[in-house]
Amino acid sequence: MNSHNITNESLALALMLVVVAILISHKEKLALEKDILWSVGRAIIQLIIVGYVLKYIFSVDDASLTLLMVLFICFNAAWNAQKRSKYIAKAFISSFVAITVGAGITLAVLILSGSIEFIPMQVIPIAGMIAGNAMVAVGLCYNNLGQRVISEQQQIQEKLSLGATPKQASAILIRDSIRAALIPTVDSAKRLA
Repeated sequence: MNSHNITNESLALALMLVVVAILISHKEKLALEKDILWSVGRAIIQLIIVGYVLKYIFSVDDASLTLLMVLFICFNAAWNAQKRSKYIAKAFISSFVAITVGAGITLAVLILSGSIEFIPMQVIPIAGMIAGNAMVAVGLCYNNLGQRVISEQQQIQEKLSLGATPKQASAILIRDSIRAALIPTVDSAKRLA
């Protein structure tokens, strides 16, 4: 395993990016300085903890620990995605199932095709990328759907009063929200091709 050390210079450069973000927030009166500092502090603590956990999992190289870590990654992604679902009941369960099934199928295809091996050092980072992209898509979908339901509440109520089921009344909104949520992923895939 290659060892990568973080130098003081690389930390200083990373800190410069944070300072730039704070300066822009202050100059544009965005009032995000406290959030930026809090996020950076949390990220540092989380990365230290995750680093030690991953070091242990990589050294043990146990399939059950690898699967447990993948489930934890999916759980965390679902937890963060559901935060954007103010108006959707049971959003965590839907998010967890969607992200876990999607990540599971993708990982299975990658492993069975021989693209990656089922070892923690390959499976965990790939699972993190897959779940992270899925989390963004699910969060965008929830956010878009919530905004559209509020802005088009009158049309939905009209459809319901004319006998449409809730699913029929909201079908176009759901389809458009899913489509809008997938645009960043599709655009990213286009750039790679």
